[in-house]
Amino acid sequence: MHRRFIFPIVSIAFLGLTIFLGYFAQRTDFQTFIAAFAVCFGLYLWLVFYPQKHFSAAENRYWIWLGIGLRVVLLFSIPNLSDDYARFLWDGHLTVAGIHPFVHTPAYFMDNQIFPKGITPELFGKLNSPGYFTVYPPVCQAVFALAAWLFPFNELGGVIVMKLFLLACEFGTIYLLSTPNDPDETDLPTFRILTNLNGASSLIYALNPLIILEICGNCHFEGAMICFLLAGITALKQRKVVKGAIWWAFATATKMLPILFLPILWRWLGWRKGWKFNLMFSLACLVLFAPLLAVLPNILESLDLYFRKFQFNASVYYLVREVGILKTGWDIGVHSGPILGGLTTLGVLIIAWRTKQFHKGEPTCSMFSDFSGPFGLNTAMFFALFLYLSFSATIQPWYVAVPLALSIGTNWRFILAWSGLVVLSYSHYDGGARQEHYGLIILEYGLIWIIFFWEARQIFLLKPTRISS
Repeated sequence: MHRRFIFPIVSIAFLGLTIFLGYFAQRTDFQTFIAAFAVCFGLYLWLVFYPQKHFSAAENRYWIWLGIGLRVVLLFSIPNLSDDYARFLWDGHLTVAGIHPFVHTPAYFMDNQIFPKGITPELFGKLNSPGYFTVYPPVCQAVFALAAWLFPFNELGGVIVMKLFLLACEFGTIYLLSTPNDPDETDLPTFRILTNLNGASSLIYALNPLIILEICGNCHFEGAMICFLLAGITALKQRKVVKGAIWWAFATATKMLPILFLPILWRWLGWRKGWKFNLMFSLACLVLFAPLLAVLPNILESLDLYFRKFQFNASVYYLVREVGILKTGWDIGVHSGPILGGLTTLGVLIIAWRTKQFHKGEPTCSMFSDFSGPFGLNTAMFFALFLYLSFSATIQPWYVAVPLALSIGTNWRFILAWSGLVVLSYSHYDGGARQEHYGLIILEYGLIWIIFFWEARQIFLLKPTRISS
């Protein structure tokens, strides 16, 4: 097909599918949703892998801007695949009313008939965990409060405010993924967070349907954390340790996940710079988290319940659980969860130990030469997160956005498959039954691990001496 027909046809298809998925698809109608998403994801894979050698740099930029445009299209939709936004607005209304959102559970306000401005039985009815304390960190709470303050009685208005913030973060992420470091830093080789995949690897993130749908469609703040995280990585690779630590603190104050990477960063930076980074990171976190220190027990209670009780779309965790049920006759999650958490910590420490220290004049993003060689920073962080998610009891679709973003700084691409397969977990809501379909979970993780081992075999056989971006 001539390219002058490809651009409008594919663009219209992306637009139509995105509008349907963001405005009309319902998670209770899984068959219709998964069919539309499969077509959209198929187009995405075709654009990323097949025709790139035929596209110029300007044409590749067109597809990236299309991805940004699709995010803008979803600004005006109420999230239809996730009800987390209701808790965001709930917390925001409490903050605006002068009530600390971490002090009481939503059920407390209903039980005692306390209704601050914006807190209504209708909004309460949309909450998915009304008996739990909130778990969203300070940056999220600030955005929630801004949305509630600007639109105290307009749900859509509040959602749009949050989505505008996420849209700005997404734009920042795509910019960071596409922009080399300062060319005036001649003592560093030109570095691009993106690996050159047929000349247009920015499309991996910019046009990924899962990213578009879950961040700017369903309003999940992983998008903000990714932006801050990449800003921190970029600053550190430019040897701006203080700036990197501050960005890392903002990422942590959005989602707590970046704490996982601290041992790896310390190893990569070296002993002296690692101390400096951790000191500045701790001070910045102390400032950002200061409003939450008084309610720390409530936060820890919700986190403990989350890790011990919630189970959804897990992989290794479910295997361990089933073995435990066969052996003991009951769910051993209360014991296996902490054990898997300990194994994750041990695995991250081993990855940190195998991480190559940064030295001036060396490529800042490198692959290991084989499985016995050292990890580059991006690869170490990517595999630490993959290990963490593999052992987790709960894997929501939007969790995969973070390893997908980190994978762009490596030569590993199996995570692309996961970004398409993870939406099979929406079968949980089919017909409103809220029942997991274990056959689809086996299909999801079976294909992921097959692709992973195939890709690992290719890398091992090729044994590249140095792959840098």
